[in-house]
Amino acid sequence: MSFKIKLAVLALTAAFSSAAFSAEAMLGTGGYNRQLQKMEMMKMLDANGDHMVTAAEADAYYNSMFDALNKDNDDSLDANEWVGTNGKTKIDIATGGYSRELRSMKMMKAMDTDGDHKVTREEFLNFHRAVFAHKDTTGDEQISAQEWAANLLSK
Repeated sequence: MSFKIKLAVLALTAAFSSAAFSAEAMLGTGGYNRQLQKMEMMKMLDANGDHMVTAAEADAYYNSMFDALNKDNDDSLDANEWVGTNGKTKIDIATGGYSRELRSMKMMKAMDTDGDHKVTREEFLNFHRAVFAHKDTTGDEQISAQEWAANLLSK
């Protein structure tokens, strides 16, 4: 292969890697992504235990998570609900590491798309739907254990 072709391939690879990194950065903090990638979290989202997480299962899981955080039932999360009264409250339906990373103020800011210092159910679900779409590499509206593991191994 000529030097010019190798250089072009290298440049394209760098461009695609940079775009993938930018997309990943938009989908949360590094700590959040690492905690979500754990197989224990996949098991929590996999409601029927078939080693697949469907879009419907993910929506149901994140609706439940939103409800667990939404202490005043006003369909939006403010900073006090987000971090809890002492900042250490674990969400019972998540691993401790995931709960901690999700509830960082950086993650709240990432989900607060209109900048009003609250995260609505719609913002919360839309963020997690984007994460789901990113992990669903086959585009079949479900994430297999292999896709989950491939995402984990590719980080």
